[in-house]
Amino acid sequence: MSIHYDELCPITQQQVAQLLEHEEHLEEANNEYAVTDIKSAQGKPVHFEDIQPDTLITVNGITGQVDHMIEAGLVSKSIYAGNFEDYLEDADAMFESVHTNEVNDNPDAYLIDDAETMNTAAQIEDVLGSLVTSSVVSDVLAGNILPNEALNDLSESYGVSPERAQKELEALTDSLMGSFEDYLHDQHKDIDVDHLSEWVAYAVNRDSKINQLYQQAITGALSGDLGFSQDLIQEYRNFYRLF
Repeated sequence: MSIHYDELCPITQQQVAQLLEHEEHLEEANNEYAVTDIKSAQGKPVHFEDIQPDTLITVNGITGQVDHMIEAGLVSKSIYAGNFEDYLEDADAMFESVHTNEVNDNPDAYLIDDAETMNTAAQIEDVLGSLVTSSVVSDVLAGNILPNEALNDLSESYGVSPERAQKELEALTDSLMGSFEDYLHDQHKDIDVDHLSEWVAYAVNRDSKINQLYQQAITGALSGDLGFSQDLIQEYRNFYRLF
């Protein structure tokens, strides 16, 4: 589906216009790693030279905080330099490493291709911080009562009721769980997600290593990469001798 320039919202038009100022670099760039949107967590436009770790950018249809996008391997730290030419050169190498798995901090990377979910995760993390967000997602998965402090922080920040804030957190967790089920179906067809979940719920409070791997999996999912659950899945395989 093609979109004409005049059909874009004003903010997007401004970002596209900024990109078009670099025509000589765009001619050499592959569209699949072009940055199509840059904005603050509050939705305000941001220039390349003003990009910060919590700035929201869209690359290859995926939206997230810059620091998470770097961790996921979608962009490199050179984006902070504000040099568009250096960014394109480095981005080319970064995308090649994602596709080939040759140079990646997580060789089992499996990126979540759901911009809305990752944008929601980034917004919640912007308010609560990564550790609290990870803890809250764990609570939702475990069916625990969510901490009032976290709900109140989200409620005050976004001007919604605590009940609505809880629904947003539950919706985020449901979406992440759906992506995880797709990941298992794609990469680990022999594993039943319900049985895996039951085993994790049992083991996480009895084995510090399992708890650590579980938190690693959740942190990875919140950054957009389900591949960080690979070590947890391997422990499950080892426990049930599924080789």
